[in-house]
Amino acid sequence: MTGVRLAKRGFLVTMILYFTFLTWYYVFSLSVLRRVVSSSVETYLTAHASLNFIITITLLLNSFFIHRFSKIRMIYEFSIATSIVTILLLFTPNTVLRLIIIFLAGVFFSIGHLAFFTYFWALTVTEERGRVAGLIGFFTLPFFYFVHPLIAETLNLSEVVMLSVILSLGPLVVKLLRPEMLAAKKDERGNYPEKRTVLLYLIPWVLFSSINATLSRNISLHILQQVPSSFYLFVTFLQVIAATFGAFGGGIIADFFGRRLSLVFSLTLYGIASALVGLVENYEMFCFVYIANGLSWGILLTLFLLVVWGDLANEESCARNYSIGLIVQYLALGVGSLLTNQISQISLIVSSLASCILIFLSNIPLILAPELLPSDFREKIKFKLYMNVVRKIGKLSQNHG
Repeated sequence: MTGVRLAKRGFLVTMILYFTFLTWYYVFSLSVLRRVVSSSVETYLTAHASLNFIITITLLLNSFFIHRFSKIRMIYEFSIATSIVTILLLFTPNTVLRLIIIFLAGVFFSIGHLAFFTYFWALTVTEERGRVAGLIGFFTLPFFYFVHPLIAETLNLSEVVMLSVILSLGPLVVKLLRPEMLAAKKDERGNYPEKRTVLLYLIPWVLFSSINATLSRNISLHILQQVPSSFYLFVTFLQVIAATFGAFGGGIIADFFGRRLSLVFSLTLYGIASALVGLVENYEMFCFVYIANGLSWGILLTLFLLVVWGDLANEESCARNYSIGLIVQYLALGVGSLLTNQISQISLIVSSLASCILIFLSNIPLILAPELLPSDFREKIKFKLYMNVVRKIGKLSQNHG
């Protein structure tokens, strides 16, 4: 089913965990928080930024001690803690107390979230990590879109809180699959990359995350104001479909041809689409832009969150490396919320061209960075592809003969 050495049971466990953590965050930080803080947009944006900053700080602190504990137990325990705290929202009428509860839930969530990524690293090896991550994205992103925004945005506060509770308890479902029996036998050599290598991969992720949380969001708001809501829903659907295939294709390319090729391709496509949306404003171009951005988003989210930091990690640095990737994402989301009003004053053309320039600049560190996929594995792939071509040529020659 997966085309890799990871057992089907292990793939199913990681897929369920990835879906529940990803979906819980967006349902909770957008749907639940918006209903709790309904007094003003500014208050909501401040609360949203605060939640992301609290998650960021927790991830940073958690990265220093998480290696001492069982990752799967931490996932269970903090998922239960998150659900208990979330339920308290139903019995707390005071907005200030509700915000405290929301921030506490963010703390528990981030601990379990980082434990999942370290658990994923333990189950996978570098040579197949891209394909596993791509398959996870391919199967989970459509369900994520179905739950949020299609379902979550139609619910009232009590209903969306219960949806969050169900999602936070989702990791307990994998207990039936006995994930503790899937302890990985890591046969790959310890990875001790230079600080320069980490920095060269970090810069593009910082730039993309920042653009995605600011200028890209501003572009989407400008488009939303220009088109009917039905059309905007349609292009958003196209974007999600493109993201699923982007995650799948990006994972295959990353494993067979290297991480850098997949990342450079997705960033370049993202930059081109960003430039075109400001230069040509029509429905056809909007469709192309959302499809291109979906492909890029699917590749970048999958590779940067699940693959790159795992390739740069060893058992001692695994939690710290994955926390770096997550901290960049949540910190960018928090800053983006605080700067929403300022960013919204920027015109569509300026936002699109600035995004394009910054994205193309982010390719420079990747070009200078060393490839993370082992060279001997890439040579084996090239040899297999060469032999397949030789066999096909041989069969064609026999048929014509």
